[in-house]
Amino acid sequence: MLINLAMTRRERVRKAIRFEEPDRVPIDNNGAVSGMHEIAYKNLLSYLGEEDTITIYDPTQRLALVKQEIRDRLGVDTWYIGPNPPSFWEYKENPDGSWIDEFGSYYERCGYYTEFVKPVLANADFRDIKNYSFPNPRDSMRFEGLEENTKTIYETTDYALVGAPLPNLYYTAWILRGMQRFTEDTMINPETADYLLDKIVDYYMDFLYEFLSRVGQYIEYQWVGDDWGLQNAPFLPPKMMEESIVPRFKKIIDFIKSKTDAKVIYHSCGVTYDILPSFLDMGVDIIQPVQANAKGNEDASRLKRDYGDKIVFHGNTNNQGVFHKSKEEVIADALYRIRHLAPGGGYIFSSGHNIQPNMKPENILALFDTAREYGTYPIDTDKIDKALEELVKVRPEIRESIPL
Repeated sequence: MLINLAMTRRERVRKAIRFEEPDRVPIDNNGAVSGMHEIAYKNLLSYLGEEDTITIYDPTQRLALVKQEIRDRLGVDTWYIGPNPPSFWEYKENPDGSWIDEFGSYYERCGYYTEFVKPVLANADFRDIKNYSFPNPRDSMRFEGLEENTKTIYETTDYALVGAPLPNLYYTAWILRGMQRFTEDTMINPETADYLLDKIVDYYMDFLYEFLSRVGQYIEYQWVGDDWGLQNAPFLPPKMMEESIVPRFKKIIDFIKSKTDAKVIYHSCGVTYDILPSFLDMGVDIIQPVQANAKGNEDASRLKRDYGDKIVFHGNTNNQGVFHKSKEEVIADALYRIRHLAPGGGYIFSSGHNIQPNMKPENILALFDTAREYGTYPIDTDKIDKALEELVKVRPEIRESIPL
């Protein structure tokens, strides 16, 4: 097991997000969009001969809390900090896997996951929406013991602490209204869409005030996000994004930065290269997952060349395209990302998005072990190039997923 103890985990992350070279590339896992599905985690535990009581921290994506010993085995440098459930709601899963969230929307099991199938405001008119009462974001139970627990973790471990909640706009609107219905609102009922978006901004601003007042001094970065990219194009027309989304997220991000010195990390699946200027306008410091097989994101060297001094990249590993394939392809993909994104700092290694049920345990280990072995600074690009050459000899198909 390769472990470089020259720098603490916290120092490692701090240097990387300040565009400096730490001792090795920092590794992130266990967040809402960089976690591990419960089946993948169970398979990994079995493979390693380990046991754990499975705790689901995201019932929609069925993400399992990875125990500290396994995180250490993977070389993870982050520890996620999140609130408690509110006093007026608790997660209750029915025998068929269905449940209702704190907004009042109903979810059903859909294969490996759950999906909101009955949004609480799906059939509401504008008057009903204005009469809808959001759950209390300042409920005291959400934050009970949060500051004390966070302070203890900060003082007794060297992990880089991360703000786990992921405030968003469109995703919450979809939960409340339904994806199709809210998309129609943005086009034909803009008054309804704008009202709901502004109420969501207020909801998250109130929550962030309470959350960051307690943990802001301890965290290294705070999540926000929404999915603005499809596989081949942005989700919204650029003009609509600039007029509707950028100013609202800028308001949220400016507020976050008024409460903490932590950086802001933004999650957006799909195409992101073409809309990186919009993220910079919002005040985003770190972008994730930089989906590797989405249009414009494939060439890691171009990402680094064009934006490597402006925004920190988190991930870019080809989760969707190679994680379920051979171990050699997983290793080659990780090598390629490190080769081009890590030099000079400004890169956090991760699984891109969440590790899915179809990723074999040996591939999970290979992914993180590669980051630990080849992510040491200064990055030895010659060593990586030679390793890639050998892997291509064994698996010529690697050239299909990596622009070598």
